[in-house]
Parts: sequence; C-alpha cells; structure tokens
Amino acid sequence: MPENIDSATSEKFDLKKFNENKLDSIYEYTLQDTIVKLYESKDQYKKELVWDNHSFKQTSLYDKTTNLLVNQFCHFYAMPVGIWKSYDEKGVLISWKNYDENFDFTVKELIAMLKKDLQIDLINDTNYKSLLIDRFSYKRLFLFTSYCYVLQLNLMEGTRTIKIDGKTGEILSDVKDFMLE
Repeated sequence: MPENIDSATSEKFDLKKFNENKLDSIYEYTLQDTIVKLYESKDQYKKELVWDNHSFKQTSLYDKTTNLLVNQFCHFYAMPVGIWKSYDEKGVLISWKNYDENFDFTVKELIAMLKKDLQIDLINDTNYKSLLIDRFSYKRLFLFTSYCYVLQLNLMEGTRTIKIDGKTGEILSDVKDFMLE
C-alpha cells in the first residue's frame, strides 16, 4: 500500500449536523473556497466537495445504517483523478486505485501549462460549448506504453482536440476541425 493512503478506519457521516440543517434531503454550505453538499438517498448519504470553479469534485458515499464511509473518489470534470478508496462495513479500507499512477505530469501542471502556453483556462473559461478531458495509456511500437491526456474543446467555430504526453507534458498534437456553414 502506498505511504499516502491512510489505512485506518473510515470517517463517519455527520448525521447530527446534516439533520439540523437539511432542506428537502440536501444541506449545502461553503467552507473557505469549497462548496460542501450533503445529500440523503434511500440507501446512503453522500458528501460532495466542489472547488476550483466546479472543475474538481470529491465524492464520499456513506452507509446509511452505520454512517461509515464506504467509497471515496475524485473527478476533474468527468476524468477520474487521485486515489479512489473502498471500505468494508466496518469502515476498514479494502481496496484502492490510484488514477494518477504513471502520469508524472500532474493535472495541476496540465492546467498551468494549457493556460500559459495555449491560453486555455480550464478553471475559469466559460467560452466552451463543451469540454471533455480524459487520459489513457496505449501501446506504442508494441513495446512501450505511453500515457496521454486528451482534451476536446467544442467551440462555436468547431472542435479542437489536443493530446498531451502524460509523462512530460509535451504537446503531441493540436488539431482544429472547423465547422462548415
């Protein structure tokens, strides 16, 4: 197990605070620059931490009978990031997956590089009709595995697809497909 994963038992959902403040099974508040949203469903409680202009979201799911954390995961837009964790019914960590593994060029470095070099602000820009970002590994020359970020921006004038090396941050391709009128 990596050193940065706490194998201690999971946290508990703050049911008292939630019940004192909920409105229609939802309680939302702001803590410094983070929006905290607490929800109740039939089988579980959910806590979402949303920051950086809604681009990062950490979700924690809690068992409704024990109030113990059962799953915790994070997304940058829809792309999985960080270490995703699962806990058993006693709150003991049973599995985890590191979605940042093999991506030496971090998401935060990606955000800074795109803003500086390509004038693309993934945090504050609202000029996109849609924005998709993902990362994947692929075999190159049947011997080497490469890790790559793919960013697809749908703009008014067309689509721009950028591929970036997940190890070095090098721009591998930047293709613009313009819409014909």
